[in-house]
Amino acid sequence: MVKFPPLKMGFTHTIARGEKVELQLPSSSHRKLFVDFVRRNKNFHEPWVYVSGDPKYFDLYLRRMKMGKMIGFFVFTKEENEFIGVINLNSIRLDPFGSASLGYYADEKMSGKGYMKEAIRLVLRHAFQKIGLNRVEVNVQPGNEASIGLVKAAGFTKEGFSRKFLKIGDEYRDHERWAILAEDFG
Repeated sequence: MVKFPPLKMGFTHTIARGEKVELQLPSSSHRKLFVDFVRRNKNFHEPWVYVSGDPKYFDLYLRRMKMGKMIGFFVFTKEENEFIGVINLNSIRLDPFGSASLGYYADEKMSGKGYMKEAIRLVLRHAFQKIGLNRVEVNVQPGNEASIGLVKAAGFTKEGFSRKFLKIGDEYRDHERWAILAEDFG
């Protein structure tokens, strides 16, 4: 199990800063921001990812982090301190695999402006240099051209294709498998 800093009521913890974005560990003080963000971007995220706008889902999300199942990063703009995205390192394994799976979703109005690319690079730096991972994978549906462009720009290499890899909505969907190694991160 991976140990992360405790999440406290009203606690905001900046974990990394870039030129345009800041990453914060999610906390209960972010509940309303998250729920509003998910509801506002529902049509943009689906059919690629289905995230519940129910506040109870957010509480489960925080519990999963406390249990060491994953670590989430909330993306904020540095200038306006606007909440614009979520990046998760899921299935973190510190055993001989030294790996994790990356997931993300962003605010529609900020899409294509470079914020998420910088945020993903900051998460990768944290994954490789702070957590000590060897490999981070991301799985993207073949029709999601914007997401494929994002992972390419962030330095991932396409490694394969997985049929009916993940259930999204009500059906299993094909995904392209992309990965980046610590030794290739720069």
